[in-house]
Parts: sequence; C-alpha cells; structure tokens
Amino acid sequence: MTLAKDTTMHNRQNSLPVVRTANDLEKAVRKYRQQDLHGTELFRQWKAIRDAALNLELPAGEGDGIAGEDSY
Repeated sequence: MTLAKDTTMHNRQNSLPVVRTANDLEKAVRKYRQQDLHGTELFRQWKAIRDAALNLELPAGEGDGIAGEDSY
C-alpha cells in the first residue's frame, strides 16, 4: 500500500491511502480505525477508502447467479 500526500489543503501530515489490492484495502481500513480523526479529515479518509473499495477490481466469480438457480 502506498500513500498519496495531500498537497491541496495546507500540506497536512495525514495522507490518503492508495488501494490497489484487497489486502491494501484491509490495511487502510485498519489504519483508519486506529486513527483519532475528526471533521473534514475524518470524511476525507473515509471517502478515499470508500472510493477505493468501489473501484477495486475483484476477480470475477462464476456469474452473479442466484444460489441454487441450477436446481430449477
């Protein structure tokens, strides 16, 4: 997991996670939970993790079928 420094808001020491794998996502969530964030920084960190999770490309499963659909 790499971290992208925020240069737009007063060059804060906190950084946003850059998630490329499911493992990176888990690490980012653990770090997020351990931090004592408030206000705007709390939202920024949450949004970065949320967006990364939504954009994470997970391996395709065997379709999006309904469990047991082959029994019909």
